[in-house]
Amino acid sequence: MKKIFLLVFILMTNLSFAQMMNSHLRADKLDTLTLTGKAIVDQSTPVQQYFIDTNLDGNADYHLNFGPPWYQPDSSAAQRPQDGDQIKIVGGAYQSSKYNFKSIAVYEINDLFWRDPFFADWNDMGKHNHMFGWSKYGMFSGSYGFGWNHDSLKTVTLTGTALVDTTFMMDHFYLDTNNDEKPNYFLNFGPYWYLPSSGAKRPQNGATVTVMGALLSNSSGLSMLIVYEINGEVWRDSTKLNPHFGGGWINRNSVSMRFNSPFDDSTMVTMMQGWHMMGPLPDSVFGQMFEVYPENMPNYKGQNIFAGYEIDMFNPSGNNMMWQNGHGGGHMDFGNNLKVQLHFTDAQLNAYNMNKNRIQVKLWDNQTSSWKTVTASVDELNNIVSFSSSTASGFVALTSSEVTAVENDQVVPTEFALDQNYPNPFNPSTTISYKLSSNGNVSLKIYDILGNQVATLITGYQNAGSHKINFDASALASGIYFYKLQTSNLIQVKKMMLLK
Repeated sequence: MKKIFLLVFILMTNLSFAQMMNSHLRADKLDTLTLTGKAIVDQSTPVQQYFIDTNLDGNADYHLNFGPPWYQPDSSAAQRPQDGDQIKIVGGAYQSSKYNFKSIAVYEINDLFWRDPFFADWNDMGKHNHMFGWSKYGMFSGSYGFGWNHDSLKTVTLTGTALVDTTFMMDHFYLDTNNDEKPNYFLNFGPYWYLPSSGAKRPQNGATVTVMGALLSNSSGLSMLIVYEINGEVWRDSTKLNPHFGGGWINRNSVSMRFNSPFDDSTMVTMMQGWHMMGPLPDSVFGQMFEVYPENMPNYKGQNIFAGYEIDMFNPSGNNMMWQNGHGGGHMDFGNNLKVQLHFTDAQLNAYNMNKNRIQVKLWDNQTSSWKTVTASVDELNNIVSFSSSTASGFVALTSSEVTAVENDQVVPTEFALDQNYPNPFNPSTTISYKLSSNGNVSLKIYDILGNQVATLITGYQNAGSHKINFDASALASGIYFYKLQTSNLIQVKKMMLLK
């Protein structure tokens, strides 16, 4: 019984910081607000808390989430406010259970950049990156492509304390090697949906870890460590990075050549012989592909995008031929069809609450500034989408419709309830059902017996009703696990057993 109480205490303690911005929070359900008022700084807690008084009555109207104490923007001179300062804030509003008013994830303060919550940090491995993916004007305005220009990799092993910044849309991981509670390295674990077959896990905030990986410099100014191993467990195959990150050369005489995402061999573009027989194309091109947040896509709101991809084509001079006026999102025509294969995970579907049976492929048309649906085949068993086109678009999106799963002829439940998983014990998958009595942001996460989070099944906006989701624990060891359902003001935890 004491262990159960200890676990619940650990879970609740973790919530106090992590729920400031739930991982996988649906960005198109966030309201971007511009607020002006006076700053209120509460110094009575171990970590200073910031608020804004917008009606100047002396009381806080919103909580301001600036991130962990050590966070500072790398591309502006913006500073946290002093108590009583007149400030202007641009940020994303969300409901935190810590306060009876909304919190604001700060994007700008006094017209200075603070952070980009949708920055796909795992792609920041070269000479270019976008700075404002969320874009105050509602349009993506950059690119992750950097061609074949990147640092040579040096393999190192480092030990230190893990620092986890939960205030981005997905958690960012850092390593403090000199015990000053500030990051010395950025830890590149890949996109949130990447999980190794070894069962290795991302670290918890404050954990002591030993990490082996490839060291390089990137545009943020903080050295990046591309993780190969963590605490002796394999995280990724280091040979998959060579010779280039997410790209490869294709010459005019190639029968066929392919290039793929650096974190997924199954996400790739294959160029067929005859590709160069169209217009003034060079004798060879360097193709590069990245997986990015749906929010990195232009005009993403209302599209129900759950997976986004960027495709870049560089000429031998290093110029990206897919760029338009220095930004991503253009297109190129080729003399033969390109075969595009996109792999997605159930974690991506669940993060955005999308239906696997209604997946579509859309290409960004920069000439009309709109999304165009293309004919594609969907392999639901292997989570593979394939299509062919002689036109390569700089942005490709997978879209679907939201899962509502409301049972009993759309009768809305009158209570919030988390059901016992079935079957239980299970191997390796089980179904978790729950009921929501009102619309709102919901998270469903899995924890081991020590309180470590091992999986996120749902995080985002859901409608009231009865819902169910399948949990595949193939990558986990046998043992007792806990699953926790949380809304803005309610939490339920239940126990389940995995027997292999």
